[in-house]
Amino acid sequence: MSDISAGKQIRVARRDALDGDTAQTPGLIRDVAFDARNPDAAHLSAFLSTVKPGAVTGAHHHGDQETVLYVVSGTSRFRWGDRLEHVAEAGPGDFVFVPSYVVHQEINASAEFETVWAVVRSGVNPVVVNLPELDAYIEHAAIEYTAPQ
Repeated sequence: MSDISAGKQIRVARRDALDGDTAQTPGLIRDVAFDARNPDAAHLSAFLSTVKPGAVTGAHHHGDQETVLYVVSGTSRFRWGDRLEHVAEAGPGDFVFVPSYVVHQEINASAEFETVWAVVRSGVNPVVVNLPELDAYIEHAAIEYTAPQ
């Protein structure tokens, strides 16, 4: 047996044990599966993101971390750029790559159904830099939700 893997183990994060104690963006709920609290994590974090029907996030970026999203359910719209001028949509089974420092907004394209993503980020401490100064450029929510306190 290799000394490299000695003591390390495969871990399973059960859906009912995911933890919301992480950086949040209004309009989106992040439930952590793995982050720096995983003792074997060196490079990645993973979580489940849920955007309520008709909800949007504000403009934000994730610092030097790259992000990969897998759309589990729903239809997601992504806007990005200095003024959120670019747009793409993704549905169930699609993967989305968000480069480091790219300012973006996530939108649930449905006012009836949640959209859910499995997310992996290239850092064990997920970074979220919210940019309220870009509110003039965001797509507005079809349904308004208040941010969790």
